[in-house]
Amino acid sequence: MCESEEFLELVAYVRASNRRMDIIKFLSYDLKTPKEIGNELNIRTNHISNLLADLRKRDLVVCVTPNVHKGRLYKLTDNGNKVLNYL
Repeated sequence: MCESEEFLELVAYVRASNRRMDIIKFLSYDLKTPKEIGNELNIRTNHISNLLADLRKRDLVVCVTPNVHKGRLYKLTDNGNKVLNYL
């Protein structure tokens, strides 16, 4: 399977951090809140928010409830699912 250089850079970006990899893998199961992700992965919620923001900027995750202030739900994008296959 021949992937673009841009896509392979996304895979490398995720693989460079165990926390980013863990978030991608954890989101593969269902919609999750930052608190649920933090509790499962033993990472503080404010750090999870920063990680999710970075993953969102790279179109790997999306917030499906952007108008909710507390308890926002996140899921993988199509790109996120493709990257997951390489982890």
